[in-house]
Amino acid sequence: MPSASLSEKALHAYWQQLETRIEAGKTSHTSARLALRAAAALLLATDREGQRLPQQGDVDNYLQAVPGQAASVTGFTNFLNRQHATTLAPRVDVKRARKRRKETLARTLMTMARCADQGEAWREAWIVAAMEYFHDTKLTQKMLRQQTVERTTDGIQVVVGGVTYWLPLDIEC
Repeated sequence: MPSASLSEKALHAYWQQLETRIEAGKTSHTSARLALRAAAALLLATDREGQRLPQQGDVDNYLQAVPGQAASVTGFTNFLNRQHATTLAPRVDVKRARKRRKETLARTLMTMARCADQGEAWREAWIVAAMEYFHDTKLTQKMLRQQTVERTTDGIQVVVGGVTYWLPLDIEC
């Protein structure tokens, strides 16, 4: 039987640390699973053969591709820093992540614009996406229900924190 690769050994040691945290009540099984999944994905993106551990460039490239994993990968990079004397730091290019988010929101709004207004749930989803896209203001549907929303002749007005925002509603496809 071949010996475990460097990546496999690091992942196994990280899992042991996570198990210890679970047993001590410091983390949940779900959080540990998500952390382990992010660690495995980083290792796989670093070296498919598992012969080397990540370097800063590997972490940067991984987070450039999946910026939403920064928090999940932080525990593993801290582990590697302690166990292998590395100096890894998960960094996300905020401008690039924002650009990607804006592109995703644009696709969502374009898809929604192809559908006719589908009722209250559709309107709420539209407002949540449009508020972030047009005004960089994140709302959840639950938060939206606590705001003043008024239909106007040319769109919708949403009042959030005393500020009135205008959004288009009648989209012509």
